[in-house]
Amino acid sequence: MQGIQMPRFPLPNPPLRRSAMACAVLLAALPAAQAQTSNAAAADAATGATAAIDQVTIVGSRARNRTVFDSAVPIDRFGAREVENALASGDLGAALQALSPSINFPRIESSGAADSVRGIQLRGLAPDQVLVLVNGKRRHASAVLDTESSFAGIVPVDVNAIPPGAIDHIEILRDGAGAQYGSDAVAGVINIVLKKARTGGSASVSYGANHTDFKPTNDTKTDGQTTIVSADYGLPVGDAGYLRFGAENRGRNPTNRAGPSDAGWTSWNATPADLALDGKVVFKSGDSEQRNTYAFYNALVPVAEGVDAYSFATINKRKSDGSAYFRYPGDPSNVPEIYPDGYRPTTKGDMTDVSVVAGVRLAGGGWNWDLSARHGGNKFQYDLADSVNASLGAASPTRFHLATFDFDQDAVNADLTRELDLGIGAPVNLAVGAEYMHETYTSSPGDAASYAAGTVAGAPPGAQAGPGLRPQDTFDGSRSVRSVHADIESDITSRLLLGVAARYSDYSDFGNARTGKLSARYKVSDTFLLRGSLSNSFRAPALVQTGFRFSTLNFNSDGTALQTASLLPASDALARAFGAENLKPEKSTNLSLGAAWRPQRNTSVTVDAYRIRLRDRITRTSDLQSDAATAYLTAIGRTDIESVAYLANLLDTTTTGLDVVVNHDLPFAGAKLDLNAALNLNRTRIDDVHQSSDALARIDPALTLLTENNLFRIRNASPKTKLVLGADWQAVRWGVQARATRFGSLKDFSYDDEAEVIDGVHAQRFGAVWTLDVEAQYRLTKQLTLAAGADNVFDRYPQRVRETSNATYGGALPYNFINPIGLNGAYFYGRLRYTF
Repeated sequence: MQGIQMPRFPLPNPPLRRSAMACAVLLAALPAAQAQTSNAAAADAATGATAAIDQVTIVGSRARNRTVFDSAVPIDRFGAREVENALASGDLGAALQALSPSINFPRIESSGAADSVRGIQLRGLAPDQVLVLVNGKRRHASAVLDTESSFAGIVPVDVNAIPPGAIDHIEILRDGAGAQYGSDAVAGVINIVLKKARTGGSASVSYGANHTDFKPTNDTKTDGQTTIVSADYGLPVGDAGYLRFGAENRGRNPTNRAGPSDAGWTSWNATPADLALDGKVVFKSGDSEQRNTYAFYNALVPVAEGVDAYSFATINKRKSDGSAYFRYPGDPSNVPEIYPDGYRPTTKGDMTDVSVVAGVRLAGGGWNWDLSARHGGNKFQYDLADSVNASLGAASPTRFHLATFDFDQDAVNADLTRELDLGIGAPVNLAVGAEYMHETYTSSPGDAASYAAGTVAGAPPGAQAGPGLRPQDTFDGSRSVRSVHADIESDITSRLLLGVAARYSDYSDFGNARTGKLSARYKVSDTFLLRGSLSNSFRAPALVQTGFRFSTLNFNSDGTALQTASLLPASDALARAFGAENLKPEKSTNLSLGAAWRPQRNTSVTVDAYRIRLRDRITRTSDLQSDAATAYLTAIGRTDIESVAYLANLLDTTTTGLDVVVNHDLPFAGAKLDLNAALNLNRTRIDDVHQSSDALARIDPALTLLTENNLFRIRNASPKTKLVLGADWQAVRWGVQARATRFGSLKDFSYDDEAEVIDGVHAQRFGAVWTLDVEAQYRLTKQLTLAAGADNVFDRYPQRVRETSNATYGGALPYNFINPIGLNGAYFYGRLRYTF
């Protein structure tokens, strides 16, 4: 473990000091509340509330009855009411961002498949460096590779495929956990726990919409109308079993936050018809239209004394319509006979996501056994409407099927736990396990017209916003993974808890990985403890990353024009010619040190510092394009593309950070008031960049695999600070929640040559943004509750991009998409829930 140092943090700048001060204010208020502790206890008894820090968690430790406070690693737990309140718009990813300061939900400005699938960030790392579990079982990843976000080249878990109405509570482990859970648990683990109540049910209907004052067009917009209908019900099975099942339907209209543009100059020949569109809104920037249908069940069936069979499943069917860039009427990409005024292609995603788990838990021979099997599948059909293959002329269709991507993951596993008496005064919790996992990934071609090269001279081949996947470019691959793990945890003394974990995994396609973890918790007193962990984790290259290929229309290096960029798998011969090599696993070393303090029964404070060193991070190269590259592509007959990109292990990084969480509850106005404050500080430093190879130098020695703009975004595209302040007041019939979130400042590169030069690139600083979410509930009857609220009630937007033609594409894109607050403004909603 050479080279591991204590985390080092810069002195906070003024905005950071203000964020930290907000946590300090809540801390300062604690002594004043001391006298009310007995009253708070009475309020707890009346409401049946249990402090989240005393709740039992199933992540972070395989020992039974380990609470959030007792854990050796930092864990957050969010209950059903907190989750429901954060799920106003129906997006689980957005809810996680609202709940946890360590989580961001990156947005896409105008894109293809990413309009359908978005991942979440934990502790500033990439969305595929966090492991997602459902009921403690690994969740499969998406079939679609993200090619357009700040973390291009990742394959995230689609958390929005998990039925929101199925969720009982959420646990977030903020620590590296590769030795316990395997690949992907670099930043931590998110565990979604499904409802399991044996009786009763609920039904709800909600409606909401964005209502915003949109400055770039000086008008008031109402869009993004969202309707959610949900129901679930529980049935008892035997004396202790249950069957909980439910369904949900959510429909969301699109939003558009594009501004009027004068981008006619970007057309190939800037005809009078192109320039006549200047000053009009012809582009789109905002959320896609979506139609989601969900279903789930969660069941436990007692089979015999001490033997329980269990099963749970989720399904999501999603249709989404996104937008590509506008094509001007005089551009060679247009067929004037079909679109005399130009056109904006509509990207269409049709996704089916299924997860099924079945198993049995039993006790025998002194061991507690958990034997299970699972299947996870994600299928994405990618289509186009309102498009054209200009090379086919007037005979071109306007609708195309571009490709189908299908990922399946099947696994069987055995987990065994027992308590051992080794004569040390406390039992030793031993856990061992093994797993076999098989994954398959296939891509199927688009229809012939989607990739055809027609006879119209000078017209680009293939469907615009495509082209489609050719039969010779499809992929059909599989791999198997075998893993074994063991961990031991014990209270060595009444104050000292120690844990050791180890895992060995063997992948059929790239080899094996060994990971380990040491963790400790020391109780200085019954109310104050110190904790820490040291571990290494890994993230295996996703099977999708090894076989995904697609071509997209993207900006060239200076942002002045669009070009067809081909993303190739590293095994492709053309990618090899540009320097691609077989992908290797990402490896990390995690160090975490923290403290937890409970000065009184109704108050808790936790502080945790962390340092994550990542080696061989996988990322998408820049679009490799130059005059020399064009000459090479022309010489080998690849005139259908203008640049090449692929995935590679290009980066070594170090992320340091600090998490602070404060919780306090007290009686207020005849009811109970829960207050909380949570702060995350993080910074990512690039330690090394693998910029070139002999193969790339032979094509053009001046080309680098990552431009300075790409490196700048990796360092700066996520806020380095995030603060969440919450208040939840619950009376017998009334309830009110308020949550203020501050997203810290960030920076992004700019195409504006007059922009400030930061770290050697033209860039713009975007200031911090506050947003406030509020909700009020009123119980009309014992069973019927009405709720009304607003997310971002003050209609806040991120700072606008500098108003230059290059920076905003002629004014079409007035806001930078990377700010987590999003581009939609205020969202108002109402919800009616009936319980029975």
